[in-house]
Amino acid sequence: MVEKVTMQAVRITELHAGAGTDVQATVADLVNSVYAVAEDGMWMSGTTRTSSSEVDGMIRAGEMVAAWLGDTLVGCIRVVRLDAATAEFGMLAAAPRFRGHGIGRRLIGFAEQRCAAAGCDVMQLEIIRPRDTELPSKRLLARWYTALGYRPVHTGPVDAAHPELVAMLAVPCEVDTYRRDLRLDEDGV
Repeated sequence: MVEKVTMQAVRITELHAGAGTDVQATVADLVNSVYAVAEDGMWMSGTTRTSSSEVDGMIRAGEMVAAWLGDTLVGCIRVVRLDAATAEFGMLAAAPRFRGHGIGRRLIGFAEQRCAAAGCDVMQLEIIRPRDTELPSKRLLARWYTALGYRPVHTGPVDAAHPELVAMLAVPCEVDTYRRDLRLDEDGV
């Protein structure tokens, strides 16, 4: 069941070292539960997207942003600077019961604004998807990101982009890379 929520009630914050192990575990649980459904069948049995210790490292590196409704984590996103001009986001997750209320859009907007203010010209994301079959969740994401102004720029085998993931995959996969120019205004010009 999707709960009604006003976006004014949702607070977006960067997570900082010292947030406590319960925050890392809560973020890891959210990401793993969302990705388990969205990527069902892509990974070997028992594979998870992340762990509390990985999330801790991302928090310590200043890469994790969270969305809160009161004291409840309702979403998260990882933001990484790739080079002087390019940043990338990933691990975007919104709690299923709060989906459809703009939490993901707010997290992406926060990431884009933060990166643009830091001098980035481009925001990038990757969608890992099965090569030979289609997952409805991946098709939905591609349409949603395109509607947000992201354009596909490259498709390649997962082993070229993320060789560390190959042994965990249950099916052959590809990585679709999307980019958005952060210098464009809201009208796209």
